[in-house]
Amino acid sequence: MRLGLVPVQCLFRSPSRRLSCVLLALINLRTASTLVPLSPSPPTHSLLQPSVSASAPTPQRAASSMSSSAPDVRLIDCCVNLADDMFQGRYNDKQKHDPDFDLVLERATAAGVQRMIGVSGSLSDSQHSIKVAKEWPNVFATVGVHPTRCTEFEEAEGGGDEHLGRLLALAKEGGDRVVAIGEIGLDYDRTQFCDKDVQMKWFLRQLELAKDVKLPIIFHNRNTGGDFERVVREHREDISGGVVHSFTGDVSEMQALCDLGLYIGINGCALKTEEGLEMARQVPLNRLVLETDAPWCGLRPSGPATKHVKTKFAEVKRDKFVHGTMVKDRQEPAHTLHIAEVLAAVKGVELSELAEATYANTINVLFPAEAA
Repeated sequence: MRLGLVPVQCLFRSPSRRLSCVLLALINLRTASTLVPLSPSPPTHSLLQPSVSASAPTPQRAASSMSSSAPDVRLIDCCVNLADDMFQGRYNDKQKHDPDFDLVLERATAAGVQRMIGVSGSLSDSQHSIKVAKEWPNVFATVGVHPTRCTEFEEAEGGGDEHLGRLLALAKEGGDRVVAIGEIGLDYDRTQFCDKDVQMKWFLRQLELAKDVKLPIIFHNRNTGGDFERVVREHREDISGGVVHSFTGDVSEMQALCDLGLYIGINGCALKTEEGLEMARQVPLNRLVLETDAPWCGLRPSGPATKHVKTKFAEVKRDKFVHGTMVKDRQEPAHTLHIAEVLAAVKGVELSELAEATYANTINVLFPAEAA
């Protein structure tokens, strides 16, 4: 809830943080027409502006990365890896530049991304995502263990059942900041990290977790030879809804998953080839959701999708880091706009139509109470 343009929670902070919030409100009043034009009548549930500390850069500064005007659309990034070290300036365990996580989230807001879902791959990821979701009102979290990291159940103190219990407790403690269980599923491309039997065991147990907490699921599915589809089909009655995250399969697999009532998450990984573009073109508009999987899965500069990108962002190499400017080859939630532009072009629809459809789809699956 807000008092004018100043978040109510700011009134209970320290004097310096209250001053920051008031200044932010004044900036919003003065610059609203030059940042991101929003829908004329946005719904009351839209959360457009995060809280900022007294030391955080203003949205004006973050928005300077955009070298062309943002279109008037509403977007949701369905999957972003909030805990990744790249957002803290670390690459392969080496510090390359200052942390700029706050700026990354502010740039997303400036690009029309009204909500971001922090997808988790471990217990520690889940804890981090919830922490961020409680600090930023337009960020939400998931709780779960990625299939390639399911050995953490086997190695956990007290055993796998206790570890699953910790996830259950975390999902409940997160309240409405936790919108899904995930990402969970199967990955047969990387069994060197976790073998198939262990993946399957804890996929099934986490399906039970999702049923217990009555949350939808962010699914992971890689080269599973039909096993993933079979498991979902067998347990479909217990699944309240789900998104197949970072989908890169073929058209027939996509259609089978849509027939199961799942949504298809598309990011840059699916758009690297003409075949991928054709698969994405055929995803039914009422089953499509947008994601970046940031900081990974960016569009290839020389790939077939890039010609459809209309909005440009200023960026620099990581060793030439400038505060307020994107880092080259590091995907951000703001790039959700690029994914939307590409998909609108290949589907032959207006950007506004695609944005509204995917926004509504994400609300339907991850925020069902608002869609009711």
